[in-house]
Amino acid sequence: MESGATFFSLNRKEHWIRRGWMGNLDAGEEDVRLRSGRKYGITDTVNLEALEGVGAIASFAVGPFGRLVLLDDGGDLWVYDRRGRHHERLFVSRHGMFSAASMLAVSGDTLFVSDPEGERSLIAFDMANGQAKWSRSGHELEGIHYRPLALAADERYVYVLTPRSEEQESEDETAGKMPLALIRLTLSGAVDSVFADGRFSLRIQTDGPSGPIAPFLAVSKQGDAYIFDGVGRTLFAFGPDGAMHTRMMLPPLSFAGIGVDSRRQIYVGDSRVIGPEDEDDRFILHFGEDGELVGRVAGFRGKTDGLLIDDTDNMYILSAENRTITVLDLQPQMLNWPETGAPEGVWLSRALDSAEAETVWHKLTLDADVPDGTQLRIRYFASDSPELVLKGELRNVSDWILRSDISFEEKRSALAPYWSEPVVNPQDALFFGAKGRYLWLQIEWIGSERLTPALARMRVYFPRESPLAFLPAVYQEEPSSRDFLERYLSLFATLLDSVEEQIDAMPRQFDRERTSGGSLRWLASWLGMEIDESWTDEWVRRFLRIAPELYRYRGTKRGIEKAVEICTGMVPIVVESYQYKSLRDKAELRWLVDRLYGDDPFTFTVLLHRDQAPSEKEKVLLRRLIDDFKPAHTEAKLVWLQPWMYLDLHTYLGMNTVLAEPSLFTLRSDRLMPNDTLLVDLDMNRRLDSHTRLEMDSELE
Repeated sequence: MESGATFFSLNRKEHWIRRGWMGNLDAGEEDVRLRSGRKYGITDTVNLEALEGVGAIASFAVGPFGRLVLLDDGGDLWVYDRRGRHHERLFVSRHGMFSAASMLAVSGDTLFVSDPEGERSLIAFDMANGQAKWSRSGHELEGIHYRPLALAADERYVYVLTPRSEEQESEDETAGKMPLALIRLTLSGAVDSVFADGRFSLRIQTDGPSGPIAPFLAVSKQGDAYIFDGVGRTLFAFGPDGAMHTRMMLPPLSFAGIGVDSRRQIYVGDSRVIGPEDEDDRFILHFGEDGELVGRVAGFRGKTDGLLIDDTDNMYILSAENRTITVLDLQPQMLNWPETGAPEGVWLSRALDSAEAETVWHKLTLDADVPDGTQLRIRYFASDSPELVLKGELRNVSDWILRSDISFEEKRSALAPYWSEPVVNPQDALFFGAKGRYLWLQIEWIGSERLTPALARMRVYFPRESPLAFLPAVYQEEPSSRDFLERYLSLFATLLDSVEEQIDAMPRQFDRERTSGGSLRWLASWLGMEIDESWTDEWVRRFLRIAPELYRYRGTKRGIEKAVEICTGMVPIVVESYQYKSLRDKAELRWLVDRLYGDDPFTFTVLLHRDQAPSEKEKVLLRRLIDDFKPAHTEAKLVWLQPWMYLDLHTYLGMNTVLAEPSLFTLRSDRLMPNDTLLVDLDMNRRLDSHTRLEMDSELE
């Protein structure tokens, strides 16, 4: 019915910007929504009570892929995989290599343990096999006094906080003050530099019930080192060049832990002990790069006994009270508008000009996504003049709306007498009493903490068209009945309009590049594809584009490789029985081949990189996909290659194993012995030989 109707359409970013004024809104290429930022919210909680054999946590660190390294009060070291919910000891129980008073830090696949009570005060371990790479003993590092107070690491260095000297340590303890130094070491254990400053000192608590309180240490991605003195409530920050650039006091609270993200934002936890009847007002405090208090992390509430931020800005909070480690990640959250103090936004239009006086505006339609708990509110008014009385003066309404020196509250109060009652969450709504050449609109976005309405397209139709015009004149004589009948018939007109639009848009439903959602999956069903509901539209489109080739090679090795590549972006390695048949013919290798690939000639193995399906759900989808493309009489065995190597398991040169060139054994400043170097001795005259065993009859200093 509206094929000849006139309308204004707003469906592009420039339309919303050019035709109105907006506050606290982001106009994107697809839609207009509330402005959003990223704030921390809970993504996982590790219940330490459920980890069998693990005692109270004394220290913890975060390893690669979010794996947790836990040191309990018995001195046992555990590795916990959050994805697989699996934990295991890294060393045997009662190993005796370090005590429960140790501190932990991780850089890549290297674990650093600093034990102030042990003979070896700093040890580097390989997390894959627990092998010690190097260690430091005693209370000196290359002539520098060394008694570890805190430990941290980044991708290039290890940082150790220590008293500046043994003499000053004993003298200043009686005065309640201890000068500090920060030692930066390479990952191979060599001292790179020492950070010190006359103002850099730790206040010592000697009269409290718990004795001295250790400071906290964190390192940013940019190489800045942050040290927090919990007793003196002082935060120190050193740049990568060793110069102190920040020294500030924090509020008088009990803090535990410090974390710094990639934007140099600083986070500290609240470690106060409260009574069972008290309201829990303990939060993570957020400070800006300049030390100014930004606010609180609303995603976590409770006592903090340890706090870490990893290289992907995930936050880990240890609570000894609850025996949990809470994991927070940065999640999109709606920004509050300063004008209202809430997640709200508004768009005020310039005048929409129909070019004809006394135009009766017909209706508006919206293409919008309005989640539960959010609203879109629309108000409007029309006039034959572009000027109205605002604040006691005759002003051009559009110019008044676009002025940047006037607050929204002032604009709203001046226009309040003219606006209609709000229409809430409309998809298709008539204008009532909107008569005049010019029309103005006010659209309000009312969001929640995490959700926002998203308005993709709006159309404003004019002049008024109604099925009433096709009825005899007698139905239009009585004004009150005319108005009711016009609104009533508009319901049917809207229904007919939607049917016509669907008919007009029918060709789009058969275009794989333009359609989406259920229509796209309907097209895939024509080709016999079993599309999982979790597949993205882009995945489905990829399969539709290459469907002729896929069906040509369906049931073959090439077809499986192509299907997996479409989904994961990487080509898998498919191993068939004929490829290892010659190995099975050798009796000494048959057991190994059967262990790796099986003894069934109708079973083939698909070798996959761990990033091709990082979650269990994606693994299930990939398994289903391969089953769909494999020959009917065969079975597929899927193997995800791990980033470490064990002999007799799935170890493949160039995939998860490399050969390095041999190098000479040298002990220079970095004290690094390559793992591809063989130590030999020909004449046995006090030289290293093949019988030398580290930590048994030899050691590296």
